[in-house]
Amino acid sequence: MVQVTRRELLTGAAALGAATALPGALTPASAQTTQKRDLVVAQGGDISKFDPHFSTSSNDIRVSFNLFDNLVARRPDGKLHAALATEWKLHGQTEWTFKIRPGVKWHNGDPFTAADAAFSLARTWDPKVGTRVSTVFTTIDRIETPDPATLVIHTKKPDPLLPARLAFYGGQIVPQKYVEKVGNDEFNAKPVGTGPVRFVSWTKDDKLVLEATPDYWGGRIDVDRIVFRSIPETAPRVASLLKGEVDVITQLAPDQEERVIGNASTKVEGALYAGLYVLAVNSKRPPLDNPLVKQALSLAIDRQAIVKELWRGRGIGPNGPIAKGDNHFDAKLAPLAYHPGEARERLRKGAYRGEEVVIETTVGYTANDKPMAEAIQGMWRDVGINAKVEVLEYSVRAQKNRDKSFKGLWWSDPTSTLGDPDGMMWRLLSPGGPQDYWRHPRFDELGEAARFSVDEKFRAEAYREMTKIFLEHLPWIPVIQPYEDYGLQKYVEWTPNPNQQFEVRRFNLRLRRA
Repeated sequence: MVQVTRRELLTGAAALGAATALPGALTPASAQTTQKRDLVVAQGGDISKFDPHFSTSSNDIRVSFNLFDNLVARRPDGKLHAALATEWKLHGQTEWTFKIRPGVKWHNGDPFTAADAAFSLARTWDPKVGTRVSTVFTTIDRIETPDPATLVIHTKKPDPLLPARLAFYGGQIVPQKYVEKVGNDEFNAKPVGTGPVRFVSWTKDDKLVLEATPDYWGGRIDVDRIVFRSIPETAPRVASLLKGEVDVITQLAPDQEERVIGNASTKVEGALYAGLYVLAVNSKRPPLDNPLVKQALSLAIDRQAIVKELWRGRGIGPNGPIAKGDNHFDAKLAPLAYHPGEARERLRKGAYRGEEVVIETTVGYTANDKPMAEAIQGMWRDVGINAKVEVLEYSVRAQKNRDKSFKGLWWSDPTSTLGDPDGMMWRLLSPGGPQDYWRHPRFDELGEAARFSVDEKFRAEAYREMTKIFLEHLPWIPVIQPYEDYGLQKYVEWTPNPNQQFEVRRFNLRLRRA
């Protein structure tokens, strides 16, 4: 992970270079102090769901991973750590035993037990519930709770990635007794977790108020309250930071970083995103059902111009569907090509007749989403594509995501939840997955086989072949692997997580006080 604290990281060469200040290092930037007991965070969109099993969007997970805990936690160091489970062990090839942390209570005072964990995991794949994370734990065969302190998970086949799966989407543990008593809708409206903060109030499109859990098992956090505010437009979000109205802003656009670094009281922190920004494609709708048309769309995108001009060098051009830093990332593959002449030829071969191609974008769901959409629209029009950009409200986008009702292409920021292609490419594009808009028998066969294999050589070969199929059919059009940058007041000491979690834990957040 690359820490960003100095002005020279605004240049493209430095942005791709080595780390500067070490996390937690005492610098003039961190020497300022505050008397504040609240932390105010501004992000680019409002909350759509509090129930952690019904959303994987970045604006939601910044909240849900603090209201709720997982059995296992992946920290900014990339390693797995004990959370609601204190230890885990594999017996044979398919039986995992997890020891439940004693003395943990839900925010409503009920005790946390292994039964809650078993209920939560089974809930993710229950078709009657219809969660957004239904494909996360398809490797699980059955779950047992021999006593309140022990959880035993049997997998259908060997699954060496199970602890990593438990550490991210779908792995957040919810309270069985409370959910069954009030129902899913009421639980979403008034969530109860075991996390370091608990729900107080939410005013739509205004603010969410959370308060510190006083008896949190991981230690009480360093603030009394956390307030999340929705400020979709970048300029007002930056202005709120510079004025001191907020303490942290997410999705800091690179063209605004100089303002933040040049201000006496603010700084920038960031990490190379553990995922990609892609244009996801509804490959069921003409003309996007034609691989040649999608290839043309990809070939017409000048990714280096987008990195240089819109991101000020704060990103890299992808070479496929696997993010740099992931297990089985193939560094030998060249970045995706920009070749407008070949794009026109693919359109001709694909018998493209000027059908409208729509990018449905939000403003602030990801950093630079609308500017990138408009830039790509221009690039596509240059090669003869009838491209149109439509701007959606965040809530509309969230509903389209759930309904799978996008017209054509839309911005998605798939996160590598496992540091492995199984946790991003296969999780999202597998049959029944959140972005199941396209199927290919060989792709499906390889993805399923790689998921259950303990042979890393086989898995590497499988993902190479899947990448080849992906690049022919393009169920996503990868655009950039960006740096996830945040603006902070200098008294805020916090380390970004590359996977978009906004962790607020005792080990990861401190306000420097006089």
